[in-house]
Amino acid sequence: MSAQRVVASAWRSLARSKARSFFMMLGVIVGIAALTALASVGEATRQETLRQFKRMLGTFDTLTIRPGAGSTRGMPSLGSVEPSLKFPDGPAIAAGVPGVKRVALVQQAFDLDVSYRDATTVPLVLGVSPNWADVRGESVASGAHLSEEDDRSLARVTVIGADVARVLFQGEDPLGKVIRIADVPFQVKGVMASRGAGPGGASLDNMLVVPVSTASKRLFNRDYLTTLVVQLNDANASDRVAEDVRALLRERHRIIPPAQDDFTVGSPRATLAQISKVGTTLSKVVTGVAVIATLIGGAVIMSLMLIGVSERRREIGVRRAVGATRADVMRQFLVEATLISALGGAIGILIGAGGATVGALLQKLPPAYMWSMIGGAVALSVAVGIVFGLYPAWKAANVDPIEALRS
Repeated sequence: MSAQRVVASAWRSLARSKARSFFMMLGVIVGIAALTALASVGEATRQETLRQFKRMLGTFDTLTIRPGAGSTRGMPSLGSVEPSLKFPDGPAIAAGVPGVKRVALVQQAFDLDVSYRDATTVPLVLGVSPNWADVRGESVASGAHLSEEDDRSLARVTVIGADVARVLFQGEDPLGKVIRIADVPFQVKGVMASRGAGPGGASLDNMLVVPVSTASKRLFNRDYLTTLVVQLNDANASDRVAEDVRALLRERHRIIPPAQDDFTVGSPRATLAQISKVGTTLSKVVTGVAVIATLIGGAVIMSLMLIGVSERRREIGVRRAVGATRADVMRQFLVEATLISALGGAIGILIGAGGATVGALLQKLPPAYMWSMIGGAVALSVAVGIVFGLYPAWKAANVDPIEALRS
C-alpha cells in the first residue's frame, strides 16, 4: 500500500471517531502549547532584561572600579567607604594596562537639592570626565555633552536627565537656563536622551552630570573618586584586563598580600552571566514540566488507541482477510498515532504562540518567539506519536484475523 493511501486511510479512521481523536490530541495540545508559550514569554522577558541592563550600564565592554573591598554592600557614596580611588588612578590605568581603550572618572552624590525657580528635586548628581558619555554610549536629546574645555575651565555647566528636565522645567526649554545644585548656579548645556527604567524599576533619567573637575573643586570639595569606568578594546578580554587592573592598583595603593584590596573591579558581563544562568535554570524547569505534560499526552494516546484496537478487531480481521499484511496494519495504526500527535502539536504551537503574544503585550513587552524551541516542539510531538503509537500498532498487527472475524 502506498504511503498516500496509508495516510488517507488513517485520516478517515480518525475522522470516524472525532471525540476519541480530540481527547488523544488534548494532552499533546496542552503540553506543546505550554512549552511554546512559556518559552516565548521567557525569551521576551530575557530580552527585555538585557535591554534594561544595556540602558543602565550603557555598554557591556566596560569594567567598573569602585572604592571598598569586595565585601562592601550597596552602592558606595562619597562618604560610605574609604576614599581609595584618586584622580591619577584613571590615567595610570589608561596608560599602563594593555587592552584599555579609555577610562572615565566619576564622582557622585545622592543628597543634593537641585532647583529652578520654585521647583526642586533631588536627583543623582554625577561629576564626570568628558569621555564619560562616549564610554557609556550616552546621547543627548537636545544641546550637547560636556567638553574637554568645560573640564579644563571648571565650567559650571550641566547636562540633565529627562526626569530632571520634566520636574524642573515642566515643558519649558531647559537649554541655557540656570539651575542651582546645592545652591551653586549651573547653566544647562544639554538634556540626555531618555533611558527609561532599570532592571529594578527605578528611573534612569533622574540624574544630571557636571564636569568632574567642577564637581571636585566647586561642588563636592573632594579629591577622590567614587567610580572609574574602564572601556576595553575587546569585551572578550575582560577577565585578563581586570586582573591587570587589579595588579596595577595594588601596586599604586601599596597593597601587599595577604592585605585586602581597597577597591572592587566589577564587570557587566559577569552580572549578565549570572542573570543568564538563572534564566537558563528556570527555562530548564519550565521546559521539563511542559515535556512531562506532553509525555502524559502521549500516554493518553497509547491508552485510547489500545481501546481502539479492541473496538476495531473486526475491521482489522476484514483487512487481513482481503490481503493486508501485518506490516500494513501496523503501519496504519502507527500513522494514525503520528497524525494525531502531530496535529495536536500544530494546534498547541498556534495556541502557545497566541498565548505568548497576549502575555507579552500584557507585560508591555515586544513578543519574542524561540524558533528553535518551536522546532523542537514539532519534533517532540511527532516523536511522541511514533513512540507511544508503537505498542498499539504492534497489538493491532498481531490480532488473529479468524478470531477477529468471529467476534
